[in-house]
Amino acid sequence: MGKHDNVLTPSERDEIVGRATKLAADFAAAGAAADSNNRFPLELVPLYKASGLPKIAVPKQYGGDGADIWTTALVSRELAKGDPAIALSFNMHQTMIGIFRGLLDEDSRKRVFGRIVEENLLVSGPFSEDRAGLSGLADTIAVPDGSGGWRVSGKKSWATLIEAADLVAFNATITDESGHLPDSFVEHASREAVFVIPASSPGLNVVRTWDTLGMRATGTQTLVFDEVSVPAEAYGGNFREGLFDQFEWASMSFASVYQGLAEKAYEEAKAILRKKTLGATQEGQDVALKNVGFVQYNLGKLKTDVEASARVLEATAQILVDGRDEQWNPASRVAFLDVGKVTATETAIRVADGALRLVGGQAFRRGHVLERLYRDARGGPFHPLTTDAAYDLIGRSELGLFDPPAESASVAEEPAEAVAVS
Repeated sequence: MGKHDNVLTPSERDEIVGRATKLAADFAAAGAAADSNNRFPLELVPLYKASGLPKIAVPKQYGGDGADIWTTALVSRELAKGDPAIALSFNMHQTMIGIFRGLLDEDSRKRVFGRIVEENLLVSGPFSEDRAGLSGLADTIAVPDGSGGWRVSGKKSWATLIEAADLVAFNATITDESGHLPDSFVEHASREAVFVIPASSPGLNVVRTWDTLGMRATGTQTLVFDEVSVPAEAYGGNFREGLFDQFEWASMSFASVYQGLAEKAYEEAKAILRKKTLGATQEGQDVALKNVGFVQYNLGKLKTDVEASARVLEATAQILVDGRDEQWNPASRVAFLDVGKVTATETAIRVADGALRLVGGQAFRRGHVLERLYRDARGGPFHPLTTDAAYDLIGRSELGLFDPPAESASVAEEPAEAVAVS
């Protein structure tokens, strides 16, 4: 079996996505107030858990639904049609479940998945820090405690879903007994590990720092580790190798949320444009916006953008199911995975912009659904890999900078060309 084989029947997939469609109505109802008050709507947590969605991506052998990456993406997309900011927060849990499938060893999977299924738990996965985001090696340190465990100290800046989480998965660099970080960045990376602990662990403190342009309802706060005791069984393996081997669970899930945002912005604009009239204007007695040529043209353009992005997302999922991503250069695989996320996030920005302009000044008022989506869409380029980082990595790959070095014999035969290349 392949890594992303679908083990669900069509009816099982439809049932899971149907749960998300139903819950999306509750997300939509809570979205405006959550954005205005800059808070994660904790009242939705019992509804999310009651829907059974926390265990959908847990493999069936551990008691979950066994949802594949495309089904999980469809769930995130559907929830985002209700409210993308709230969906993005709960999406953190699904991203972590997918990553756990390949990151954790068998004993850890049995333990962690078992608890998630039996206790209906949610996971937050804060990995980024102030200095350099996800690309920076962890300054959070895990100091050996002498009994097989560690004492963890540090800070995570982007702890999405942390206010609702039951478990926290995080990365920290294992130091020597005195607490010193390795001097070599290679050794630093090799000692960067992932751990999974209860969110109620003593020494974990949530600091409310989230105050942003958009995606305000995610409640992405700062998580501080103050000499947190972490037992040996919480160890989940090497972080860098494990995370990036499973990076599709992040790129596909982020892409799906922003695809849902784009679709919501389009549908909201379309509904308004179908009904809105300008009354008597210099063009006529009763001018309906849907009869204005530039409105028809630009709405069609927005629909084309939304449709094209949806097809890229589905095609990326199919590439993963087929295992064709194995043909990509390992050094640039994460960037090529990110093509779907870059497409969806850039599309969300264009569609939210276009929808706002077509509907007109009423959508410019604070609290209008399109005003909120316009702001939420701005979060897309910042998710790892950032859009610019993905472009850069793909560009370097296309220029051959990740190709194996030329054989020494060929260098000797063509010294002038070798010098020019170097």
